Amino acid sequence: MTLPTLSDLLKPQGYTEGVRALVLGTRGVMAHGAGSKDEESAGAIVQADGNMLVAPNGYPVLASVHMNASYFKTAQRNLVWTKGYQTNPNRDDYFDTGAFVVKATWLRLAEGEMPPLGAYTTTAQVPILAIDKRGKNVSPVEGKFVSAKVALLGLHVVGTTVNHPEFLWATFEHKLNSPRFDDNTFDINKPPNPKNYTLYRAGTPMSATNIANNTAPPILRFNEQTQRFTPSTNAVLYNKTGGENHSPAGPSNIANLNESAQTFLSNSGFKDLASYDLIGTVWLKPNFYTGKNLSKFDQLQTRAVGSVNLANSTAETFQQAASNQKRTEWKNCFSCHNTTVYAPGKPPLNPRRVAISHVLEVGTPYAVMNSIPIHNSAAEDDTAPKQ
Repeated sequence: MTLPTLSDLLKPQGYTEGVRALVLGTRGVMAHGAGSKDEESAGAIVQADGNMLVAPNGYPVLASVHMNASYFKTAQRNLVWTKGYQTNPNRDDYFDTGAFVVKATWLRLAEGEMPPLGAYTTTAQVPILAIDKRGKNVSPVEGKFVSAKVALLGLHVVGTTVNHPEFLWATFEHKLNSPRFDDNTFDINKPPNPKNYTLYRAGTPMSATNIANNTAPPILRFNEQTQRFTPSTNAVLYNKTGGENHSPAGPSNIANLNESAQTFLSNSGFKDLASYDLIGTVWLKPNFYTGKNLSKFDQLQTRAVGSVNLANSTAETFQQAASNQKRTEWKNCFSCHNTTVYAPGKPPLNPRRVAISHVLEVGTPYAVMNSIPIHNSAAEDDTAPKQ
């Protein structure tokens, strides 16, 4: 809660140290003259692929990004909107060892709603959403928020270590988020799970899970008065250790690490952090991610090590790969985080190693649009979710 956020990157003075309020949905804060207020870095109400994870209560799952000082300083020197990325004379300018960034996903709780058992909760400022004048899209209203209780659902923890400039990419999930499947076993013909989860309704067929909703024609409806969407998303995690294939003992190593860490946390006064599991970690071979290999970085996901199909059911809900048997089918963090052009259809940016960070897009048209299409009659319908 003390770390600088994306909005701090757009402040000329940077950030000041100390505890700050958790403000969700402001990742679309625009730099002066940078473009439309509807453009967004990695999406505050949507995921990076433009789809929205809608919780059973009808609220979108929201995200926040937090950086340590080292990561922040490098990102600030190389922001796209300040032309730092384009004009920095040091083309090899890069993150130092120990730089890290955290992306958290949050469930907004309805009034009186209980959080998932054991979840970390806090109060946040969440965005007020509105339908555009054409009745076709929903976006945050610039500068308008409401205070709400939120529960932590997931965490990406990404940092550089000695010999690994590509970052180690780890992800954590609350134990009750959704059903999880042993690696390489998911199939849409699997029987429904009889248990209710935070993001899965008991008895939902597997063929009806992880359904994309940024569609044409749109399927989402939105009630501006209640601030809720329908239908909600039923999420599952295809690979409970991210397709870990680094060693035969990989999945059991992850299970043992979780047991050890959770026992420690339970006995150290941080019981609400003992309810989260490490799903897995993905990385590259030591010292592979260097300037000498720049031309090879457009297909980094096929060079991954560890959890080669790593995903989080709250952050990559709709972009999961069910099998790691074929390298060409792998999907992981490096599928999007590499040196290639940020966004198709935009003016091309030259590849740089620092482009592995999507934080650099904040405040520019290269970021994911912070809006979601809705059914064009949604503004007239009573779509408040029925509990």
